[in-house]
Amino acid sequence: MPDLRTGSIGISEALRKFVAEFPYERESILEFVMKAARATPAGARVADVGAGDAPFRELFAHTSYATLDWSQSVHEGALSSDIVASADSIPVRDGAFDVVLLTQVLEHVPEPAGVLSELHRILGEGGVLYLTVPLVWELHELPHDYYRYTSEGLRHLLESAGFGSVEVNARNDCFTTLAQLMQNVRWAMGSAPDGLDERRAAAGELLAELADQVAQLAPLDAARILPLGYSAVGVRA
Repeated sequence: MPDLRTGSIGISEALRKFVAEFPYERESILEFVMKAARATPAGARVADVGAGDAPFRELFAHTSYATLDWSQSVHEGALSSDIVASADSIPVRDGAFDVVLLTQVLEHVPEPAGVLSELHRILGEGGVLYLTVPLVWELHELPHDYYRYTSEGLRHLLESAGFGSVEVNARNDCFTTLAQLMQNVRWAMGSAPDGLDERRAAAGELLAELADQVAQLAPLDAARILPLGYSAVGVRA
């Protein structure tokens, strides 16, 4: 996993800050996307679907990179996307892209099977879909937060959409999952006019300190059945 604290992995400060907002979650996603970018040939046609503010754009500087998001996105950069459209109805020809990137998007679409079928359509023969999804995470971007995915559920959706050579992997271990959730509670617990906000702040500080200790136990997880989420690769046959 990339170590953002060393500053030795050659990414911009903007991307470093983006990942550091949720380090245990986003470091695993960054590692996956970096591998995808390295595997993508120069000049390949890449669609970053649900790109939002396109934090991973710099990793695909060697490609013909296009962003896509819909008009109701909560991200400021979405309306500046190269293509503004719903992910289940993309106004491009069949086989328009060689690679599709879909990071933390599939939980926000009400009909994931339709989206994956559309992504299969816009990929050329031998084109590759790289995606990540959550399994354990709090509600977010409501009301458009519909699903959490298991490894076998994700595999079923990809294969049903026509993808082959499907590989699904846990992005992290159970201790990292606990550590990230302990950090998330700092803001997920909210606030209220009940006189307890000072205690909430103290609890948040304590959880953040404990999270770092829990994360150190990561090598002990042999089963890897409680990850924050999964990464997957599928090929258009």
